[in-house]
Amino acid sequence: MTTMKEVAERAGVSVTTVSHVINGTRYVSPELTERVEKAIEGLDYHPDPLAQGLSKGKTNTLALVVSDVANPFFPKVARGVEDCALENDYSTILCNTDEDTAKEKKYLSLLIEKNVDGLIVAPASQGTTNLSVAMDRDVPLVLIDRFLDQMEVDQVYSNNFLGSKQGVEHLIELGHERIGIISEINTISTFSQRIQGYREALEKNKLPYKEEYVRQAGLEIEGAYQAAESLLTHCEEITAIFSTNDLMTEGILQYFKDDDIQCPEEVSLLAFDDPTWASSFNPSITAIAQRPYDMGYRAASLLFKRMKPESDTMPFQRVELPVKLNIRESTVSPKGVT
Repeated sequence: MTTMKEVAERAGVSVTTVSHVINGTRYVSPELTERVEKAIEGLDYHPDPLAQGLSKGKTNTLALVVSDVANPFFPKVARGVEDCALENDYSTILCNTDEDTAKEKKYLSLLIEKNVDGLIVAPASQGTTNLSVAMDRDVPLVLIDRFLDQMEVDQVYSNNFLGSKQGVEHLIELGHERIGIISEINTISTFSQRIQGYREALEKNKLPYKEEYVRQAGLEIEGAYQAAESLLTHCEEITAIFSTNDLMTEGILQYFKDDDIQCPEEVSLLAFDDPTWASSFNPSITAIAQRPYDMGYRAASLLFKRMKPESDTMPFQRVELPVKLNIRESTVSPKGVT
């Protein structure tokens, strides 16, 4: 590759002069500018965009840090971030934490060292220690998917509480009174809010909240499979299960298949998240749909606003995106209820 030094030698000027012509960082006479431009054209020289960005104090890159890229929810978020970034001539770096706070800390430190211009993060826990590294360095930051009430940063998330409440009320309206739930650890706001919605729906309809109807599982399909097996083995009276994300739904459906459990005839299934396969599955899955693309796009839009110098006076925004209950074939009245 042609170097800036070779351009300088061809034009008969210093490397510094070539840099000023390329970056527009200082006045250069028309005569010298023309010589440099001719040398660039003759040598087919292409400046290193990263080096250019560093010389100007920015890299035209932002980073998206999520918990699990295998979860179908996050690729849609990433697409929204990427589309907004491209519209602003930015590139996007994607990192995956696996809900590991140590891994999250390592990635955030590395990204800050690489001088990314901004961060969009789905926090691995309710803690703020890792995120404070970015805030202390004044790196623009937007949180997605998880809500941290104690942090004064821009945040974009779904209305998890209301979505869960509406979904469980749908089951109750069908006649279900013994409803199990499979969720992630409740230290993550997304899932704690979904459990709260589940509890609120039960309490509103004067149904007891039973700890034995609650199972916690990792975000992996295998964990949900084991949780569903445990739930239905120990609580055979359960007539419906509320799955709190799409990977868990896959695990539950796999257990239904392996144990020959008929859905919805024996057990109805309500899911949070509505992947594309949910409507074409047999039976089609009743699901609470989020807006992951919009979440990513809105988060990136907020980040670009936060990157501007005048953002110091802009109040932090909390954007709660609506969800929608899509009623399909996997939820019906339990046996004996019409």
